[in-house]
Amino acid sequence: MSEIYQMTISELDKGLTRGDFSLQEMWQSCIDRVLERDDSVRAFQIIDFEKMQESIDLKSSKKRGNELFGIPFGVKDIMDTYDLPTQYGSKIYEGFQPKSDAAIVASLRYKGSIVFGKTVTTEFAYFEPGKTRNPQNLNHTPGGSSQGSAAAVSDCMIPFALGSQTAASVIRPAAYCGVVGYKSTVGEFSLGGVCALSQSLDSLGFFVRHPSDLAIIRKVLRAQVQIQGPKQPNRIGLVRTPYWESLCLKSQTLLEGVVDDIRRQGVQVDDVELGSVGSIDLVQAHKTVIAFESARSRAYEFHRHCKDLSDPFRELLTDGWQISESSYRKALDARNQAREKLKEELSQYDFFISPSAPGEAPEGLTSTGDPIFSRAWTLLGGPAITLPLGTGANHLPLGVQLSANLHEDDKLVAHALWLYENIRDS
Repeated sequence: MSEIYQMTISELDKGLTRGDFSLQEMWQSCIDRVLERDDSVRAFQIIDFEKMQESIDLKSSKKRGNELFGIPFGVKDIMDTYDLPTQYGSKIYEGFQPKSDAAIVASLRYKGSIVFGKTVTTEFAYFEPGKTRNPQNLNHTPGGSSQGSAAAVSDCMIPFALGSQTAASVIRPAAYCGVVGYKSTVGEFSLGGVCALSQSLDSLGFFVRHPSDLAIIRKVLRAQVQIQGPKQPNRIGLVRTPYWESLCLKSQTLLEGVVDDIRRQGVQVDDVELGSVGSIDLVQAHKTVIAFESARSRAYEFHRHCKDLSDPFRELLTDGWQISESSYRKALDARNQAREKLKEELSQYDFFISPSAPGEAPEGLTSTGDPIFSRAWTLLGGPAITLPLGTGANHLPLGVQLSANLHEDDKLVAHALWLYENIRDS
């Protein structure tokens, strides 16, 4: 039998409903796990056990209202919290205390969930690493920028955590840490109170240990009538991407094996090319958009606190101010054309399957890894999910990425659940 701290949202909900354990017991199990492990993993930036206990006491006296009621969650430290500092991974904002919650945090609290703590982020959700280590191997990166959230869920400190993605900030750390990561369609959830990097690319995400928990989170937050179960696809597109040769051999073998297993289940799988639109490289278009928009969204920090920025972030903003309006518009046009291609020419596919990352989490903590396999999908704005389906040569997790058209989030979650339950042990 699993320890309480190891349980998924679904298992915790069932246990609390049956009376197998109390809210206090559930929370104490998570607290004990954090006290045991976080000195090594360093997933949390801030935890206030006193404030947490006050929230637990309040919830303990109330009737459970939904699947997320009383369930603890981690908040990426670029998301405002009225009762905990929000520092955006930057020394510029050390000790900064917002006056209100980010919309997503407020929504989860309204539904009865309780903030466990703020998880470590890279500086302004870009590339400069935070202090977090990969719980699967402490000498390896957990990825970025939602590194603390991915690591905390992977190490069973909390059942779910919030993240965000502008390049690969959910998909890559989920793959590296061996958890399920979901990046929502742009605009699916409000970004109010979330530190902006790129208004065209930023979207919220969630880390869980089983894809069924994604369906629970979406049901509660989107006021859906029921939880969607697994759904077998009819036809999917295999996108090897133009960067297939940079993918490690184990990852190539994993993805091809997963595709073979899917075919054996009677699902049609076709090879699909989606790396460029005309002469425009979608990865390069993504780099153009993120630089142009980041330079303007973080203009205050660049102007007033430039010396306090890391070299990579300063270079991003410097480059962004050199990009012309016409180059920026050309990149957005490429995105729009690619979206139309997905919507019209490739609409017969239930989803697209591709690599999550170049391979296992790299050794060392000075880099968060390469976002190459998520840039194009992030530019297109649709939902993406990474599933932990294998291990590499160093016995670290490998993920497989599923992507879909705009606003096909529920459909993608249902397909991910089917794949996870039918393919991963094949």
